[in-house]
Amino acid sequence: MARNINGYKNMSFDFLIFDLDGTLVNSQEDLTFSVNCVRKDYGFEELSVEQVRSYLGSGMNALMRKTVPDISSVSLQEIVEKFKFYYGQHLTDKTVLFEGVEEMLRALKSKKKAILSNKAEKFSCEILKRLNIFDYFIKVWGGDSIDVKKPDPRTVLDLIKLTKSDISKTVMIGDSANDFLVAKSAGIPSIAVLYGFSDKHQIKQHNPDFVVETARDIVDIV
Repeated sequence: MARNINGYKNMSFDFLIFDLDGTLVNSQEDLTFSVNCVRKDYGFEELSVEQVRSYLGSGMNALMRKTVPDISSVSLQEIVEKFKFYYGQHLTDKTVLFEGVEEMLRALKSKKKAILSNKAEKFSCEILKRLNIFDYFIKVWGGDSIDVKKPDPRTVLDLIKLTKSDISKTVMIGDSANDFLVAKSAGIPSIAVLYGFSDKHQIKQHNPDFVVETARDIVDIV
């Protein structure tokens, strides 16, 4: 079911900006495995999928700061490089598209679409290619594509400018706080997906313009 929360009138969007993890792909098991590989290297116990999931959404540096305790003799850069090594080896071991995503993208083939993720661009592109949905997007931006990440409004505004899109016809689609915050700061509406990594209470706090229960419901809005 698709719900219009804020009474937004424009139901015809031409540029769709999608988050990746928790919106199009369920990557939590591969991310958790890679985090735990790093933790094991430093002698720490494994974290659960639920614990790691609660730390996702702000990029690799933030993830490592939250999941690996401070080690005085080890730099964050070294820890992040370890994570990148492990995650690069296990990008799609268990990562899959959420149910209905491919059908949704196919139904919206005529719409201009882009990815805006805080995951590294290289990893984002590779996952999209391996899951056979890369060609649906005209641009893929990761957390290292420009010098800022979501929720900085420049990520959205620069992407709109680069793709020569109309801001009044643009919508952000995601599952987490950074997606809704970046939409608000950039002055565009947002669509929240309830099947992702954030629970309904977290989503409600950020007052997205639309809420959908399934990927297929996105078609009804845009």
